Amino acid sequence: MLIIPTLMLSLVEFNPDGSLRPEYVEYARQIGISESALAQLEWRKKMEVDDYNEMSAAHVEQGINFGEWLMEGRIGNSRTYVQRRQQMEQDLRNFEPEDSLPFDKDTSY
Repeated sequence: MLIIPTLMLSLVEFNPDGSLRPEYVEYARQIGISESALAQLEWRKKMEVDDYNEMSAAHVEQGINFGEWLMEGRIGNSRTYVQRRQQMEQDLRNFEPEDSLPFDKDTSY
């Protein structure tokens, strides 16, 4: 089983509809990625796009811009990251149980 690095997938591979770009398919074949793996990647991305579109349509009915709503959540999380990290460090100094921490203490961030 060939594992494709996530970073590589985030660069250029998909069209807005979720289909693989022809230049990526050509590159993937050159480096030995099988047709079935490419088909699976495309299928998963198309499902992701379809799910996003369905959620977006449901939110539009409520007057909510789904993409903007998602981004606001992500921006909010990134703004509070430093505070959550500092709180975790304080919790570790206070001998709080590890399973109550917001991050894995062994992961370097």
